[in-house]
Amino acid sequence: METLTIDKQECYIKRDCPSCSQSTNLAKQEICSIDKAEEMDIDEVSKHWYGFYFKRKIFFSYYRCSSCGILYCPQFFSPSQLSLLYSQMPDNTAGVSQSILKKTQKGYFDVLKQYSPLTGEFMEIGADIGLFTQFCVDGGNFSKYWLFEPNKAVHEVLRQKVASHPHQIISEMSDYSMIQDNSISALAVVHVLDHLIDPVQEIQTLKKKLTPNGVMLFVTHNESSLLAKATKMKWPPYCLQHPQLYNPTSITNLLENCGMKVLAIKPSYNFFPITFLTKQVFSLFGFGEIPLPQLEWLNIGLKLGNMITIASPQNE
Repeated sequence: METLTIDKQECYIKRDCPSCSQSTNLAKQEICSIDKAEEMDIDEVSKHWYGFYFKRKIFFSYYRCSSCGILYCPQFFSPSQLSLLYSQMPDNTAGVSQSILKKTQKGYFDVLKQYSPLTGEFMEIGADIGLFTQFCVDGGNFSKYWLFEPNKAVHEVLRQKVASHPHQIISEMSDYSMIQDNSISALAVVHVLDHLIDPVQEIQTLKKKLTPNGVMLFVTHNESSLLAKATKMKWPPYCLQHPQLYNPTSITNLLENCGMKVLAIKPSYNFFPITFLTKQVFSLFGFGEIPLPQLEWLNIGLKLGNMITIASPQNE
């Protein structure tokens, strides 16, 4: 990774609980890397920005809020630092074929259709190449698709997924003013909520776009999972991209603080080739790259510590 031009005079931000705003002074440190990111120079930390597996794993220390239970980093990158870092973020699904990724995305869609009639207008934050969107097109009857994706390089591929339907693809991820309030019946936020510095503001903004009976689908990591407890600081989601991580209780508290009602929380299955998982396990424990055949036909669905949350606006 090439050296990023980051202002060394700009410090990491300090923040209180991102869910309930309780002071960090009342939170307790729960997990940290041997070398703490908050104690290191930004240039050194940036070298460890992407990739879950390092012999020398570095991340910002996570604290537990004593009020709402969320696990979060009191110190983290500033918005401008994050902008530069994400500009060089590679595809973290590299090495897994689309056919296998689709199996994981279909699991998300199967949960959505249990709680949504799949009609009205659809909105997705971080649509990427449209794997989840494709299931909504094929299995739903939405009248319009609002797709937010900052990577303009994938817009044409995404556009092909919805070409026969009214749609709009937007690269700006923080301005939803073009969408009429009370117009979205289903909204998907897949592996985005873990990355937001201010999740409350984001959810409150998105909530205004939902119809009274609309639903939001969130996919997040579950830091209370057996895998997280077993691997401790080596659990992959403990990384520099996640300013906070959720469990069923803390995500419920967050959504209720934002005026949402949680309808369901379900475990998520992720599908991977057996050989891909084997490589990641070896890498996780510091054995480095081991050449193995792809064998993508030999894949397995595992509960790897992710969860799907379905919520709707509370009746006021």
